Amino acid sequence: MKISKKFLTGVLLLTVGMLLLSSSNLVGQGTQPTLERIEETGKIRIGFREASPPFAYVDERGEYVGFSVDMAKLLVDRLSVYFRKDIELVPIAVEAKTRVPLVANATIDISMECCTHTASRDEVVDFSLPYFLAETLFITRADSGITTLQDLNGKIVSATRGTTNLEALEKVIDEGVITPQDLVITESHSKAFYALKTKKVDAHFTDSSLLMGLKMSADHPEDYVIIKEAISYEPYGFPVREGDSDFLDFVNNFLIWTLVTGKYYEVYDEWMGPESAVPIPRSADFDALLNAMQWPGISEDWPEK
Repeated sequence: MKISKKFLTGVLLLTVGMLLLSSSNLVGQGTQPTLERIEETGKIRIGFREASPPFAYVDERGEYVGFSVDMAKLLVDRLSVYFRKDIELVPIAVEAKTRVPLVANATIDISMECCTHTASRDEVVDFSLPYFLAETLFITRADSGITTLQDLNGKIVSATRGTTNLEALEKVIDEGVITPQDLVITESHSKAFYALKTKKVDAHFTDSSLLMGLKMSADHPEDYVIIKEAISYEPYGFPVREGDSDFLDFVNNFLIWTLVTGKYYEVYDEWMGPESAVPIPRSADFDALLNAMQWPGISEDWPEK
């Protein structure tokens, strides 16, 4: 489905507006600024999902891998340059329902996986510039006979707790767009996919990028189909603690640096390019958004303390 330029403009304006509002706040009294704590401890605590390919997941060796994990490693490299000493990446497992609270209470410094920037979440944390645009679609079994949203009437559908996908699905159900027999709320996408595999649910809703990851992780990917009828759009950003403007500025400048240097595109191609295990083509409009974010002032030598 083509994403309109009007929508992309709205995403960028909303993000910039929220960034300006958040930068006017101060870190809560008595809470140490993130950059200061990173310099003092030599560590940054980053939240990753354990089963959200291609963004972040645990591989067969028990290590975190994925697009967001590689971006995190680049962030750590830039922090090391900034502080002129090695900074250690401390990975911490998060789930959809825990990532925002863990950022808000300073258990982690940033969550780098696949978190949609929403106005409600922005009330408790701040978000970086967008780095990915997804749609809420659904996956079903190839033999289910389901080919459209309307085919879900009378069927059992699922979405994961704590996600914007669940909110979007509840909205279309409330509005009568679809009338499923039941809505199952799962604790993770992997559990939902198992329920789909074992025919306990007929369709699972989540971000288009995650659906492709779930499909390609199956023993027989051809047994599943993704139905491309979007019920919402999902701009991803990295959540950080509210009011910590210096760290938010660093993360935003980091994202711009990855675009200016081409590092972003290298990581993207590794995990979502045409030769990857989970190919997700970027639309022309998506690339236009990324190009618009390459603001002047960030050089290839960034950062300097």
